[in-house]
Amino acid sequence: MGTDFEDNEEEQIQPEEEKIDWMQYAQREEQDALRPLDGKDYLALFIASCQTIFLPLVILIIVVLAFNFWLQIVAG
Repeated sequence: MGTDFEDNEEEQIQPEEEKIDWMQYAQREEQDALRPLDGKDYLALFIASCQTIFLPLVILIIVVLAFNFWLQIVAG
């Protein structure tokens, strides 16, 4: 019975020129993280913060007003 482990042993051995220098990618990510934000980025952050902060408050107000309206109808 053949296993995948036997097949993968040959693939794991790489010549020196094919090995990947992961430090180059790590340093590139650090440099990209320090880029200044554009105006569109600030607008997107503002809209996202409004959705996460104000949307639940608006929903809560609607629920409270609907509950108040229902209580007024039931109380007569």
